[in-house]
Amino acid sequence: MAFNGHFVIDADSHIREYWDFDKTYKDNIDPEYRDKYERFSAAVKANQKRTGDVGLGGVLWPRVPGHPMGIYDAFDAPPRERPNGPGREVSNSGREIDPSCHWDAAPRLRDMSTASIDISVMFASQSDGYCMLDDIGFESALQRAYHRFMAGYCSESEGRLRWVSNSNLRDIDETLSQIKYWVANDRHYVGPFVPRACPDGAMLDRPRLRPIFALAQELDLPVWVHGGANRPPLTPWVEAPNSIYHSWGGQYALAGLIGGGVFDLFPKLRAGIFEAFGGWLPYMFEKFDGSYKPGSYQTPLLKRKPSEILASGQIFCSIESDEEHIAYAVETLGDHFFLFATDYPHSGTCWPDGVPNIKEQKISEQAKINILGANALRFCPRLKE
Repeated sequence: MAFNGHFVIDADSHIREYWDFDKTYKDNIDPEYRDKYERFSAAVKANQKRTGDVGLGGVLWPRVPGHPMGIYDAFDAPPRERPNGPGREVSNSGREIDPSCHWDAAPRLRDMSTASIDISVMFASQSDGYCMLDDIGFESALQRAYHRFMAGYCSESEGRLRWVSNSNLRDIDETLSQIKYWVANDRHYVGPFVPRACPDGAMLDRPRLRPIFALAQELDLPVWVHGGANRPPLTPWVEAPNSIYHSWGGQYALAGLIGGGVFDLFPKLRAGIFEAFGGWLPYMFEKFDGSYKPGSYQTPLLKRKPSEILASGQIFCSIESDEEHIAYAVETLGDHFFLFATDYPHSGTCWPDGVPNIKEQKISEQAKINILGANALRFCPRLKE
């Protein structure tokens, strides 16, 4: 227990499953999809210009074209410098991260110890983009392969590494089947990752998603809501300021879950919003309370004020450890729902400085204990196992 005898839990770290695509999927794909996987893998590799490139942009979905801020004609753009060597993940402190952490748990566990982290929860990095595949069965096959990979990856970590399953929102029955299987068969599994919007951009109040929420409530699992750039809706190009594309997505997800009455339909459900920051929450809940009236025409399924739902312990949100307005957010809304996250090993991660950053926040010692780990244990009781 790395913080004064208390757990430190990184509630949002990542596997970059595309860094070496075949290491993640090839040996884990269902036999009936091996030929299609080989074609898919070859297309991704052909689209990767250097080691570490995502490679999926031209294969899966139309990306919003990137451009420098204020420049809308390509010929006006300044020259862009790109590294010629192998790709590297570099933290905010300038420290390189061993890319083998994406398929070998040993370097990840070493980096966790360096950063005083007891438990790390891992998300996939691009899996929610597979909803752009025409073949829904192949999407599910890729998700199943990833789940098998993650179960093996975490198997020797003695509980320090945990993972979330990917959801196919076009095949709810398959998603439910995967949740049931892994909760029964892997102690390292901690619940389903749900994108912050449906494949067609619809909000998370969509009735067809309710079986996922119902099962999560029944199994006492939280729902982990995450998203990145170039995902619908309201997400600009990947190089736009990340405060825009991350926070907008988190706000959109919360707006659907709260306004659609999800927390009232499932009063024991817990949902977390990840990689969306936290300093905006006081403003957002002021606006939610002002516009979402329980039982109104706009929100007929809502039974409580949004701020009452937040106070009830059903909503959680990860923060970046160096956010300037966290102390104000804690003072305004409380410290019971914020979660510590590093985004390791993505470039820009606070690793290995996340815990020191929280120590420097002008909040109480108990608030630091809650944010660094105690809240995560309430959010996801399986983390205690």
